[in-house]
Amino acid sequence: MTLLVRFARVLDFSLVLVWFLIALDVCARPAYAYADPGAGLFLMQVVGSTFLGFTFIVRNRIRRALDRFSKPKKALPIDTAS
Repeated sequence: MTLLVRFARVLDFSLVLVWFLIALDVCARPAYAYADPGAGLFLMQVVGSTFLGFTFIVRNRIRRALDRFSKPKKALPIDTAS
């Protein structure tokens, strides 16, 4: 997949997301409900976990890609004199 095709897909997805968020904003009604103070901490935990998981996945993919182009490591000789 070329870079241009990927960019077009990301652009299409972002436009759909923006239209969806605009539609949600236009259709919003006041919610007369109680918001628990711990809800913000839960949201922070979700965002933090997502960020850490994303960085772990990206790091592993970069490492695998670099390992493909690196020289193979030499095997250590087996010492049978012991």
